[in-house]
Amino acid sequence: MKINEFGQQKEPSVTAKRQLLKALQRRNASAIQTLIVHWQKILGTEQLVNLIVREVMIECDSQSHSWFIQTFLEKGRYVELEQQAQNHVWQMLVNAGLELGKDFSFGQNHEMMVSDRTQEILLHHLPENRQTFFTAQIETSIVPDPIIVIEQHLGCPFFTTLTEIASQKMRVLQNAQAAAYLGVMIAGLVQRYPELQDADFPTKFIFSALAGLPEARAMAILNDEQTAPTFNELIIFQDLLLALNDPEAHRVTAEDGGISLNQLKKLDLVWCGQQRIAEIIAVVERRYPH
Repeated sequence: MKINEFGQQKEPSVTAKRQLLKALQRRNASAIQTLIVHWQKILGTEQLVNLIVREVMIECDSQSHSWFIQTFLEKGRYVELEQQAQNHVWQMLVNAGLELGKDFSFGQNHEMMVSDRTQEILLHHLPENRQTFFTAQIETSIVPDPIIVIEQHLGCPFFTTLTEIASQKMRVLQNAQAAAYLGVMIAGLVQRYPELQDADFPTKFIFSALAGLPEARAMAILNDEQTAPTFNELIIFQDLLLALNDPEAHRVTAEDGGISLNQLKKLDLVWCGQQRIAEIIAVVERRYPH
């Protein structure tokens, strides 16, 4: 198939996009390969890849999207392109004033859940002739923010307070200690509430805790190479209890005898280590019945 069959326009990137979309719609592998070679010479590899990821792959239907991936890309490259596309959409929506976890959310396998407002923003960025198709394909829903739901259940601004506490810790801990603190804290919270992972809570918590630090120090903490971080859990527990407004949180130290049964029950509401705290509570109550 000759490239001219798809027509020409003055703007090279516009022409390339239109031709690729047509070839993709027809599932014509030979034409797509020819177009890629042709436009790579004109636009360059980086611009062509960005065009495919940020425009062509977003505007094509899901079946054509999957067909293109399976036909032309290795698995590793597919993951890379999917991540680029997701980052592009994320940045576009954030720039529009939307909030991750409230207005939209990325789940496993790169699926995306959006609110009605987010759908309107996405439609605004699509050509008019693609909007009807997009509306028919997208599954819209109001994404509940798990942070709000959990805080309502706890009856206090738990995550807001905990973020402030973690931010203070970042200023006094060494880089490796700070990275371990964040790793252990987040792991326990997500283990207790897996929905926090889907709402991208770990990323938001880390960047909020590091806000205000010198850039070099923040990057050093982010790039810490610990694969299995460990941190004094009594300090973690004390900070969790402080965020829960526990009046005796300051007593959670080895010198003061550790944690009371009532405090363990509070911790079970928000955190989970290698074994759930509820299991420890059950053992304690069996051994020391009231």
